[in-house]
Amino acid sequence: MKRLQRLRENKSAGVDDISSRFLKAISSEVVTPVTLLFNRSMSESKVSHDWKMANVTPIFKQGSRNLPENYRPISLTCHLSKVMESIVRDVITQHLTKFNLILSSQHGFRHGHSCVTNLLAFFDKVMSYNDDRESVDIIFIDFAKAFDKVPHRRLMSKLKAHGIDGHVADWISNWLDNRMQRVCING
Repeated sequence: MKRLQRLRENKSAGVDDISSRFLKAISSEVVTPVTLLFNRSMSESKVSHDWKMANVTPIFKQGSRNLPENYRPISLTCHLSKVMESIVRDVITQHLTKFNLILSSQHGFRHGHSCVTNLLAFFDKVMSYNDDRESVDIIFIDFAKAFDKVPHRRLMSKLKAHGIDGHVADWISNWLDNRMQRVCING
């Protein structure tokens, strides 16, 4: 119920064409069937075909609207899929935190951490070296879209090595399998 009520109303609908505003408005009426749906999806380790489909649509950034490079693609998936994904993510994060499997220096994919907190920690360390008149060598590596390129077998192997197995691992494996996307322009 909390997840449904926290949906941001300005988010575009995914493949199912159900708006977040509508889901939020009817959350008290659908919380029981949605919970049953989520529980069944997890217990059977099966993800609905619709949850694996994404509409890719261009979003204007800046500059001339006539130039394709001034747009960025976004992937729109079903809101219920996103809610389920966030629940699974939080359970995994709790598990990793409970067993100290996430380093304190890890900023990505952690609540209360972000690129900004990562940069602040980095600059704090660099400035302390600077204050002590020590030299600092810095190498920047751009891992653009790195998560999109993670081999699924390797990811599943890492999850299992960290104690994430059973229905959760099987659900994630099914979620990763046979994903589809389509490009949508002007509806």
